[in-house]
Amino acid sequence: MCKPLWKKRLLAVLVLCFGVQTMLVYSDARSEPLSEVALNGRALWHRHACQTCHQFYGQGGFLGPDLTNAASRVDSARLVSLLQVGSGQMPALHLDETEIAAVAAFLEGMDRPDLGRGQLRLGREGEPGGIQSAFDRAVTEALSEDGGRATAGYAALQTRPCAICHFPFRQSPVGAPDLSMVADRLSPDSITAVLTEGRPQLGMPPPIPALTEEERAGVMAYFEFLNVRRSALEARASELSVRRSLDWRALPWWEYR
Repeated sequence: MCKPLWKKRLLAVLVLCFGVQTMLVYSDARSEPLSEVALNGRALWHRHACQTCHQFYGQGGFLGPDLTNAASRVDSARLVSLLQVGSGQMPALHLDETEIAAVAAFLEGMDRPDLGRGQLRLGREGEPGGIQSAFDRAVTEALSEDGGRATAGYAALQTRPCAICHFPFRQSPVGAPDLSMVADRLSPDSITAVLTEGRPQLGMPPPIPALTEEERAGVMAYFEFLNVRRSALEARASELSVRRSLDWRALPWWEYR
């Protein structure tokens, strides 16, 4: 058991460490303040508890995507759709034009590549990664060999946030189906209807931006491609996503790209 004097010394050291950390944090060089519009967007961010699911520079929840550099990735039409009607697990916020402009200004103010990016360096480009990354690599390889019209369909889906809800080779936790089985389960007319109107009753909004007739045909060809090559793609994705050991001591905890 620790003597009372040692307990007091330990407590004093902890208080000192806390004081030093506080001084270092609050004495950092400050970046340019957010504009008044962006501050309104930040208020909306907190009012709707967006930090529960999303992150900025590693701070926040993990259910939704990291939004550190969202201003560089999400176009205005997609942002309007997300903030008004939601997407997948994200609820509809029903924001008006002024509120959407404020959130957009906030995202722009937070998007500072000079400060860092929101993806923690868990590996180098080209190394085996998670199942979604491995699936994308397996599909890209297969399409480069004999993709045909399916290549355009894959490209069309890549520009939309389908991967947020749909997982490779299994149903996702939110009930989104395995897209490699869609060609077996649904008729071409049903697939066309889903790609045009979504399935609002099941929480799936229409694709944003809307698919053109040519893109829908490409997506249907891609679904057929997935269905025919499902076994080979699953095996290849599993090979690419082999588990690698991670040296936690070497992990650059504070580096973002």
